[in-house]
Amino acid sequence: MKSTTLRRSNITREKVAMMEALNRYNRQHQDEDFYKSQNKTRELDVLWQSFGVKPQRNEKAPQVYFVTGLILGVIITLAITTVISLLINLSTPKDSIEAPVKKQPAVETQGKFSFIPSDSAAVKPAAPVVTTEDYTVKSGDTLESIVIRFYGSFDMSKVKLIQDANNMANPNALSIGQKLIIPMN
Repeated sequence: MKSTTLRRSNITREKVAMMEALNRYNRQHQDEDFYKSQNKTRELDVLWQSFGVKPQRNEKAPQVYFVTGLILGVIITLAITTVISLLINLSTPKDSIEAPVKKQPAVETQGKFSFIPSDSAAVKPAAPVVTTEDYTVKSGDTLESIVIRFYGSFDMSKVKLIQDANNMANPNALSIGQKLIIPMN
């Protein structure tokens, strides 16, 4: 240190010499401690290797646990459903099971339905009921588009039915506002 710095700080030369000696001593002992700690870690490594402890295996992948759990879940579910179905079958007495009764069809008599079969052996079959709908021809309508609208698809037999019901000679002679009778089967 410079003498001007020493005078300002009121530190004597002896104190400076003592601090420098202490500094050297600390550096020397720090190096020794470092080497000692290095030697200790080497000794521990050698002891650990001679002890014979092998590194542990890696744990199984999560997929293994997932698949194992899935398989066990399916097996347990099947076992539970089997036990429940066996309990149901064992708890139901066989004598209490009744054969299903065949129901008689309803017979139409004079506009009334009867669920009791009639005494007469010959029951007349009901005539098929033909319903019709009225349609007013609009702008842009053709007989083909009307057939598709009411029947879902084009069929020439349906065109003939509409022609016969309306006494039409020409299917292309439609006029706006004309009333058509559409037979629905």
